[in-house]
Amino acid sequence: MIVFDLINDEAPLFVAAIKELPRFKNKPNDFVFITEGNRWKKEVEGLSCRNRLHFFDKLEKEDVNLDEELKRISNEYDNFNMYASDRYLIQKDRFFQKKMLVYTYLFFEDLFSKNVTHYFTTGIAYTYNLISFQVSKKFNVRHVSFYGIRFRNRTAISLDQKNTFNEVRDWYKGFTLGKIKDEMYEPINHFLTRPTQPGYMKNAINSSKLEFVFIKEFFIRFKRYYFSNKHRFDLFSRNPFELSSFKIKKIFNAKRIDFSHKRVFDQVKKEDKYFLFPLHMQPEASTLILAPFYVNQKDCIVNISKLIPPDTYLYVKEHKSALGQHSLKFYKELKRHPNIKVISYRENMFELIHNSLGTINLSSTVGLESLMIKKPTVLLGDVFYNDSGLTFKVDSFKELEKVLNEVNNEGFSLDTTFENYNEKLAFYIDALLKKSYPFEFNVAKMDTKAKVLTPTNIKEFSKCLESLIS
Repeated sequence: MIVFDLINDEAPLFVAAIKELPRFKNKPNDFVFITEGNRWKKEVEGLSCRNRLHFFDKLEKEDVNLDEELKRISNEYDNFNMYASDRYLIQKDRFFQKKMLVYTYLFFEDLFSKNVTHYFTTGIAYTYNLISFQVSKKFNVRHVSFYGIRFRNRTAISLDQKNTFNEVRDWYKGFTLGKIKDEMYEPINHFLTRPTQPGYMKNAINSSKLEFVFIKEFFIRFKRYYFSNKHRFDLFSRNPFELSSFKIKKIFNAKRIDFSHKRVFDQVKKEDKYFLFPLHMQPEASTLILAPFYVNQKDCIVNISKLIPPDTYLYVKEHKSALGQHSLKFYKELKRHPNIKVISYRENMFELIHNSLGTINLSSTVGLESLMIKKPTVLLGDVFYNDSGLTFKVDSFKELEKVLNEVNNEGFSLDTTFENYNEKLAFYIDALLKKSYPFEFNVAKMDTKAKVLTPTNIKEFSKCLESLIS
C-alpha cells in the first residue's frame, strides 16, 4: 500500500500528480490518502482517505492511558524536539500537546502496520512529520519528503528528517577527479556572473506589502474556518483574523522600519572585516526543525559576537521576506554590541558574501551561495549541502570559536583546508542538478497555485512519483 499525506499545503499538487500515475489508474485501491478534518475536502473527493482527526475521535472513546503510552513511546522512539518543533502545537496547553503526540503516534502505528511500502509527504516541518518518520523506521516504510534545491525550480527527495538529499548524496560519494568535466563548472560560472535570488522570495506570502491575494485568501479562510465545522484537534485551519492581524502588523512594522531606514540599519563599509550572518524567516522549519538550538536568533547572534575579535564585525543581514517581523527593539538591542552591524535587506547579498571573511548560517541557502563564491561557510544547523564536505559544520559555540579563529587567520586558504575544493564543488552541484527532478514543489495556494498546477509541472511530478514507486 502507498500512502500520501494530504494534510499539507501542497495537497492539490499531490492529488493532480497522483491522478496521472498509471498505477493509480489501474490499481486505485493500492493508494491511501491521509486527510485532516475538512482540509482540501473538495480536492480529495473520490479518493480512499484516512482522516487523522476521525481516528483521534475513536481514541477519545477508548480512554487511552496517556502516561503509559508516553512511557512506551519514550522507550521505543527517538523523540528529539517533538514538542518545540511545531509552531502551532506549541501554542496549546501542555495536556493537549501530550495527547496530540500520543494520538499521532497511535495513528501512524495503526496505518503503517497495514503493509505500507511508501509514505510521501511534504518537507518535514511539524510534529506529525517527525512522528511519521520515526514510525516509518519501525515498520520499514520508505518515508519520502520533497524540497526545492535552490536552482532552476528543481526538487530533490529526502529520506530522513535532517534535510539530507539522499539520491544527491549517494551520487556525490562517487566523486573522483577523473569524473570531472568542463561543463560541470557551468552552473557555478552562471551563478557567479548572473546571481539570482531564490524563487520563493517572490511569493506573495513572503511580501511585506498589502497584496490583493491576501484579501482573497482571507475570505477563503473565513468560509472554511466558520462554516465547515472545524474539528477541535485541527491545528491547520487557522483563524483568518489571527492570520490577517499577523500580516497587517508585519506590513505596518515594515513601513515603520523603511521610514526609519537610515537610523535602523548600519552602513556597509569597504574597509570592514566581517563575518556575515543571514537572518532566517520565522517561524519556519529552517530553524524549528533544522536548527532547533538556535531558534532565538537574537541570542545566537550575540553569542557569535562574543567569539570574534574586536576589530572584526558580525554583519547581520535582514531577510527581505522577513521585513516587518522583527521589531525596532530587536535591531536596537543587537546594535548595543559594538561588533554587530545590522545590515539592510536592500544591500546586495552576493556582494556582501564576496567581501566577507565567510558566512555563518543556521540552515540558509546563503551558505550554498557562499560555497560557490568560494567563501568559508559555517553551519550551525542541518542542511542538504553539508554533504558536500566543504562546509564547517559545528555543533557548539566552542567549536564555532575554533573555526572562526582558523578562518580569521591571515594564512587561511580554502584550497589548503579542503583538498580539490573546486572540483568537489563542481561535482556536487552537478549531482544536485542530476539527481533532482524538473518540477517545482510548492504550496498550491494564493499566487503560487497557478504556477505549480500547470500541466507540465504536474506531469513532471507524476513522473518523479512513478520512478520512486516502481
